[in-house]
Amino acid sequence: MSRKIILILTSLLCVLPFNTSVVSAAELTPAETAKIQQLRQDYNALDQTTFNTTNLYAVKPQFNRKFKEGILAPAYLEQQLAYINYYRQLFSLEPVSDNHQDNISAQKTAAVLALLNANPLINQHNLPYEKKPKIVNRGTWQIARSTSNAANLNFNTCNQSAGDVVTDLLTDSYNLSGTDTGHRAWLLSTRLTTIGLGAAYGKNGYRYSVQKVINSTDAFRLASQAQVAYPEAGVFPIELLKGKNIAWSLYFSDQVIEGTPQITITDEDTGISYQAEKVENFSDAGYGNFQSVISYLPGDTPLISGHEYRVDVSGIVSYRFKLFQLKQ
Repeated sequence: MSRKIILILTSLLCVLPFNTSVVSAAELTPAETAKIQQLRQDYNALDQTTFNTTNLYAVKPQFNRKFKEGILAPAYLEQQLAYINYYRQLFSLEPVSDNHQDNISAQKTAAVLALLNANPLINQHNLPYEKKPKIVNRGTWQIARSTSNAANLNFNTCNQSAGDVVTDLLTDSYNLSGTDTGHRAWLLSTRLTTIGLGAAYGKNGYRYSVQKVINSTDAFRLASQAQVAYPEAGVFPIELLKGKNIAWSLYFSDQVIEGTPQITITDEDTGISYQAEKVENFSDAGYGNFQSVISYLPGDTPLISGHEYRVDVSGIVSYRFKLFQLKQ
């Protein structure tokens, strides 16, 4: 009996040979290794403090008989701006500064949203479904409407760090309008100069975060670079791609892209290509003051740290990037 089993096993080994092929990770150049080390070092230097109702404010908002928007803690403002510029650096974009008056407008807007306990599941740009509370004067109400229409809005019940808010808007996975990546486009605008920041808690437990990103004069500036790709060429943190509903995107500062191009993603380490899905052209929206905005999903592309990928956008652009682990 034992001899028969041995013969059967031997026969199976002959019929079903082992797959001896090994997929090796992409090699990093010295420059890429140095850049990864610098990106990790800079990221670790960012403050990870989480904020809540006890430490978000220098002066708390008042929503009783008289409306007062309050003042954010300087640490929150500094940390959120630091995260914005960290991510902009990742895409080789110029840093931006916060504008004092825009900070005031953004804070008034956040406080109005908090006072309203505004529904986080519907579009609140320009406050189209809300009525002015009696304790809010007309001037403040108009500021809240116009600023909310010129801002990235983020609503969350978690006690996040100032940077987590930025990461949410950059990945844009909670975008109510789908995969247009509009919030990301404004954060990564090649024409953005200044930003206004605000945040306030409602009684419903939501923190209403406001980033004023649309400046009337920015649209007339020369772009700092021709295009922005997400993921960016070179080395890119895998954490910014892992998760549900994270679309990839291509933004062109001045080039007009009509229609929806065919996009192929190739894992250069396995040689396997994948077709992008849900490719859409959102150029008419004007997000980020870009001439063209293309967003898409990577389909069945497996994302593996250490692998190199090639993105081919038919007739438009082709580029490569290597994934790495930012958090260690």
